[in-house]
Amino acid sequence: VEADLVLWTVGSKPLLSQLEPSDEPIDLPLNGRGQAETDETLRVKGHPRIFAVGDASAVRDRSGKLLPDTAQVAFQQADFAGWNLWAAINGRPLLPFRFQNLGEMMTLGRYDAAISPSFIEGLTLEGPVGHTARKLAYLIRLPTDEHRLKVGISWLTKTAVESTALLQNTITKMLS
Repeated sequence: VEADLVLWTVGSKPLLSQLEPSDEPIDLPLNGRGQAETDETLRVKGHPRIFAVGDASAVRDRSGKLLPDTAQVAFQQADFAGWNLWAAINGRPLLPFRFQNLGEMMTLGRYDAAISPSFIEGLTLEGPVGHTARKLAYLIRLPTDEHRLKVGISWLTKTAVESTALLQNTITKMLS
């Protein structure tokens, strides 16, 4: 199939070893996990017209350490890959990808979470405090004030409904 541009944006397991056009195979340099080895501009090594990001790419930091397969890395790669694709098409210089670690966040339960911001070494907020910090970080990262307002109102409404239900249950039990 002839194409000017192919974007592959699926899956969490790289299937690059199975990617093969019908007329001639493409020999991509893959690591042991099936990810394409890339240069600092996110181009597949030996293939200046192929870019790889996310789970399909093996990207290394400045020290040569493989970056983790996380949404944070893939999200940051997307901007660089988009720019570099445009730059390659238009004969402009490509930018080297530089990962900026923003820390780690995870939900551990309904009102429980952990967050380790990258800007304070060794700090981890857990439990309800971590839950609140995670929600605030999430709100800050939303693209517009309109998004932040809608999500914030949704969270407040949900909390108000849950609190009212809890209060009603408590009163009902007390009166029974």
